[in-house]
Amino acid sequence: MATIFPREEKAEQLFEKILENPDACERLKDTFYEHFPESEDMDAQMPAVSPQTFTRALFQAYQNKDLSAFLMAICGNSMFDLLRNSFLIPIRFDDKGKTNPILLTDDQGILREKIPVNVPDKVYQKFSRIYQHREPIPQMREYLAYGFREEHRYGEEDLSVESVEIGRHLGILLLYAMPEHLQEHLTDAQVYVHVWDALMRLQDVLPRAFMYYGKMQVNGQETGSEELGIFLPLRHFGDAMERNIEQANGIALGFREEMERYARSV
Repeated sequence: MATIFPREEKAEQLFEKILENPDACERLKDTFYEHFPESEDMDAQMPAVSPQTFTRALFQAYQNKDLSAFLMAICGNSMFDLLRNSFLIPIRFDDKGKTNPILLTDDQGILREKIPVNVPDKVYQKFSRIYQHREPIPQMREYLAYGFREEHRYGEEDLSVESVEIGRHLGILLLYAMPEHLQEHLTDAQVYVHVWDALMRLQDVLPRAFMYYGKMQVNGQETGSEELGIFLPLRHFGDAMERNIEQANGIALGFREEMERYARSV
């Protein structure tokens, strides 16, 4: 796609001169934010980015045509951070090597040893009651888990990117194994389209529930098949967790049936 405006000549030399002047960087940042609608809590929402970091990110984004580089300077999110944190795309299991979600119980519902987060007794007791009365569903597992979303921000010394956990929750993770033969008939792109549709149905019924997708690792070992995960934070869904789990099951099982039908049709 062609750019709207042609590139200015000698932009790099101009950018270097501005970056050498702290007052110039501050004026540029102030001018940018003057065009945002006024809000009482806007300053609290904006990431703490110095005028120099803001200006450096703006210039590098201009030079490299990298929207995500600038988005991180103004709202702490890359392009795909924005999509994930708007619950518009699923979260990949263990994305970029960081364990997410973290399973806090084993396959029998027993709290694991040496878990990295504190689990209050009342939270574990509540999970245990739900786990003991769970509906048996083939190729589905249920865990107490810790899940989070992420933002990415710039370090203050340079433009090194830091990953920041946000939306951290204890909750119940429902894992649904995908039939292995689907991978023989469908491409990742074909599966992903249906995963997205399932995510939109989930958000209609259970807004702010997390959806995970892909292959997760347990005890350092990757599971054999693709799985769909629905994570229900206790903070949002704890008051009616059993009913919410039923709704999540309906969406996930409907998704599996839909995938089976689609695989037979292609």
